[in-house]
Amino acid sequence: TMIAQFSLYIVEGTIILLINGLLVAALLRKSKLRQKYAILIPRFITDTIVGVAALAAGDSTPRTRVQCMLMPWNLLFVWSDPMSAVVQLAISVDRLISLLAPIHYYKRPLTIQMTQTSLWHGAWATVAVVGWTITIVTSSPEATMVPLCWFGSSLIHELTDTILYTRIAGSTFAVVLYVIVFFVSRRHIKRMSGLLSTDERALKKGRQLTQSMLISCIATFLLYVVPIVVEVVLGNSTNEVISDFVAIYSQLSTGLNPLVHAGIVVSRHADIAESIAQV
Repeated sequence: TMIAQFSLYIVEGTIILLINGLLVAALLRKSKLRQKYAILIPRFITDTIVGVAALAAGDSTPRTRVQCMLMPWNLLFVWSDPMSAVVQLAISVDRLISLLAPIHYYKRPLTIQMTQTSLWHGAWATVAVVGWTITIVTSSPEATMVPLCWFGSSLIHELTDTILYTRIAGSTFAVVLYVIVFFVSRRHIKRMSGLLSTDERALKKGRQLTQSMLISCIATFLLYVVPIVVEVVLGNSTNEVISDFVAIYSQLSTGLNPLVHAGIVVSRHADIAESIAQV
């Protein structure tokens, strides 16, 4: 099981890093894309960090809890693990705002998106810093951790629990919000005929992104939320076969999530696909 997990880390980490790194480069190279998809860029950057963390994970030197916490892969995981769900929730909130106040939103989309991004990242940064501080203060300098320095065992239980609940709640609320977005968007379709042509074009572009994110939310729920819940329920099973299967299933499924999300965006948005081809 250990060999299988590390093999998955290497394969998934490499693919996630290459694909999402390519997407980040494609979006940042053109100012038009940076403005149009500003709310998506943090998601792809976060997924790129997931790939780097997966490739960097693992060592064989016994360390204290604080030393484990400060290992590069754990510093990356403590950010990217919960932020994958938080950024998905931020996208859902952004799509809802774009529908509730469409004209105001499309007059200053970049400002609104960057404000949201700053608030979400600032909130989690505060949680992470507090968790690190408590870990440093409460950890015994003599106690050593298992040589591999697993992410979950390098932090205090309160922070790991917070990360777990954030992953589940963030992804679940993102899906719930998109159900609301779906019904609100249907109302807007009926009202678009009375708009000026410029406003109508802006709303059509926004609706395409909203539809793409709806598909992505469904995929996130199936590939990210479900395996996390299964791992919580069955991960500590006394049956070794079940626990090993759950560990590999959860790792494989959550690793596929950023790849599926990237595929949805590229396949549905020709301007992003064209920029990737140019890169």
